Amino acid sequence: MSRVRKILFAFSGLLVLLGSFSSPVLLPYPLFVLAFLRGWRLPQVGTPAVRLLLSTAICASVLEIGAWLDNYIKNAPDPALLHPQLIPDLITSIGIYAAWWLTWWLMLRRYRFTAQQVFITTGLYGVLIEQQGRIFLAGLGTFPLGMVLWLFVAVAYGSTMALAFFLVRDSFAAPCDRWFKYLLAVGALLVLTLATALVWGFVLQLLNIIPPKKLPMQDYPLW
Repeated sequence: MSRVRKILFAFSGLLVLLGSFSSPVLLPYPLFVLAFLRGWRLPQVGTPAVRLLLSTAICASVLEIGAWLDNYIKNAPDPALLHPQLIPDLITSIGIYAAWWLTWWLMLRRYRFTAQQVFITTGLYGVLIEQQGRIFLAGLGTFPLGMVLWLFVAVAYGSTMALAFFLVRDSFAAPCDRWFKYLLAVGALLVLTLATALVWGFVLQLLNIIPPKKLPMQDYPLW
């Protein structure tokens, strides 16, 4: 990356960092910028699958806590979360983020991706799936201004998985590079998200450990 592009990239991270004070869900992006510019890596511990699992869990937790904090600060009457209390929300979200790990583990074993490509692919998936597709439809309904909404979601989702991949990039070196890898990745993300969310939801029902939703959020923050 040229010096000018590095400066612009760093500046974008700073701008989003400032924006994350009011919208903490964007925090993965400045972390991704910092990790990229500093060349951060996770320690070489375990298999590639384990390292990607650990990296995805860390980065997804940052995203989910940021999303929860975003709603908590606003004391949202109808929070856009799996659960308004933080701990149940994190537990429930395992069903979503498990699909991210599984998809990218399968894809990276076969196809070569850069961090930028992971960003774009996961960002597109995020726009399609966020709030069961309502964000995508809302963007269409207000197009072209709706592109701003899409961009917001794409940055949050894309930077989260791009950061997770970048931290363990040395664990994957697939030789195959095909244009249709993007379609496969988005399709796998959508299908596996549905599958893992259903399976995990069924497990949580059997265990009966998730408490009822309570509002307002600021009165019941954690459980």
